Amino acid sequence: MRFPDRPVIRRPRRTTAISRHDRAPAPDTPVEVRRLRAENAQLREAMASRPQIDRARGILTADEACTAAQAWGMLRYTSQHTDITLREVAAAVVAGAAGPPPPQPISATLRRARARFRARRRTAEREE
Repeated sequence: MRFPDRPVIRRPRRTTAISRHDRAPAPDTPVEVRRLRAENAQLREAMASRPQIDRARGILTADEACTAAQAWGMLRYTSQHTDITLREVAAAVVAGAAGPPPPQPISATLRRARARFRARRRTAEREE
């Protein structure tokens, strides 16, 4: 509906395309370039280790009949309490599934993580 006594206001259309002005500026200092390169290397390493971590989660999920989130918690607990990276813990779990068990600190802490999970599951079942 138009009102003759009011001016027509034209608003610019919004577009979803990214213009060259919307993009992040190019790094302009050598420090920023080094930081971005380090971040890029870290992201590449994380992407490369992701399948191994997912396999370890799958192994724990199958062994303990738990969810993927609970398996993730067991891996994280083991990593934090052994001061070993999650990537190394996952590699040990995957290697232990087909061969010898993981090294002592990992296997002992993983055993504690599994016991904690089982205790929580028993408590939850009793409360139901």
